[in-house]
Amino acid sequence: MRFKRRLGALRAAAWGACVAMVPLSICPNARAAQPITVIGAPSQTSTNGHYVFAHYMVAFATYGETVEGYRQEIMEAQAANIDGFALNVGAWDDYESYYKKRVGLMFQAAEQLGTGFKLFFSVDFEVPSNIVSMVQQYAGRPNAFRYQGKFVLSTYGHQNLDWNTMLAQLRTNGVDVFFIPHFFPPGGGELPNADNAKAILGTYTNLLDGLFLFDPAGTLEETTASTAQYTYVVQQSNKLFMASCTPHYWGCLQPTLGRRYFETLGGEGTELQWSQLIANEPDWVEIVTWNDFHESTYVSPIINPGRYFDVLVSPRRNTHAGYLELSKYYITWYKSNQQPAIDRDALFYFYRIHPMGLVISNDIPVTTLLGDVQDELFLTTMLKRPAKLVVTSGGVRSQYDQADGINHVRVPFHVGSQVFEVSRDGSQQLLINAPPVVTTLTNYDFFPTSGFAYFLDRAAATPPVRLAPVTW
Repeated sequence: MRFKRRLGALRAAAWGACVAMVPLSICPNARAAQPITVIGAPSQTSTNGHYVFAHYMVAFATYGETVEGYRQEIMEAQAANIDGFALNVGAWDDYESYYKKRVGLMFQAAEQLGTGFKLFFSVDFEVPSNIVSMVQQYAGRPNAFRYQGKFVLSTYGHQNLDWNTMLAQLRTNGVDVFFIPHFFPPGGGELPNADNAKAILGTYTNLLDGLFLFDPAGTLEETTASTAQYTYVVQQSNKLFMASCTPHYWGCLQPTLGRRYFETLGGEGTELQWSQLIANEPDWVEIVTWNDFHESTYVSPIINPGRYFDVLVSPRRNTHAGYLELSKYYITWYKSNQQPAIDRDALFYFYRIHPMGLVISNDIPVTTLLGDVQDELFLTTMLKRPAKLVVTSGGVRSQYDQADGINHVRVPFHVGSQVFEVSRDGSQQLLINAPPVVTTLTNYDFFPTSGFAYFLDRAAATPPVRLAPVTW
């Protein structure tokens, strides 16, 4: 089937770059399933020192500027076995004072919960005195992330700053920093390679405790190859490496780049990225992002962020809850070094809500489409035993036999309602009425929708799971 051939080709392309540089022993091998409970396990567990964080854009208060809103986000992240947030802070002054307010509320929420959720900064501004002030203020808080006894500090670029002086000043003030920035390679570039990693390490080796790679803007082949090469080079240098992965990318606010859209293939892309991370074992992983609602990289399960921010009303930022929920399985695998046994049957879906050829005359067109972009539904089943998947897209019905384990299916979508059913032994187990594919919109909307559902325990409940669509 085409979906299996394409995923195999993607793996071959990504791992081709890996094999060229890395000993074969770190490339993927089959692992025996181990009896690990994943679903509903919010504890922060890691048997090998691996951490998983999510890049949090403080510019967006996902559920509003309240302690309760931040508590909800922390609980959502911990439910997926995410250890903490890297707080992207774009200013630290009185002009954009909301950064200070929101950071304060986030730390307060983490402290109230008392669940050990970790917080550290990803600096994204260039006022040295303010950077020092921010770190100084929060380095001693209970939920500040410390590694080897030092406060962890990251960045998004800004290698032009005098970090040696800033870190020395912090040490003088009693704050030792573990510095693990993302620095852009010489000449820039969003998808750096092994030579770029070597150049950065060579230039800043006495400054760095580790290196972070932020590389969501690329095809799956490009981002996985970049990450594999960085993993090997940084680990060979005996520095700590923090890799990244991303659910999706659409440059909604990038008209000069054709509002570029990278196809990440729903659950297939999630599996591909995490399979590489599990095999290559970077020290830490930072999901990019938790809540960047302008670039479609978010895994926050919020249903409609436009409820809290007017600028996010149109195009609608469709929920990415399915990406986060599926990632939970692979996060647990990465952190435990054991493939989790599937303890509950589930279905995940991912797709755009309008055909790519739709013309909206009063909006800027999306002209840069990268990867295998088709009008397709991406469906992933996670099964304890074989089952049958039935898809009805715009009235067109198709069905697929699903083996036990994890399966991926691509189905051409048609305008209209989208209904997904799963049955086993002649009995319907699951029915999802997902959001429709439409042709009447005010703005182009290349933010994919996603969702999921689990089978009910048949011993406890007889009716199948029936999910209504998100309210539009």
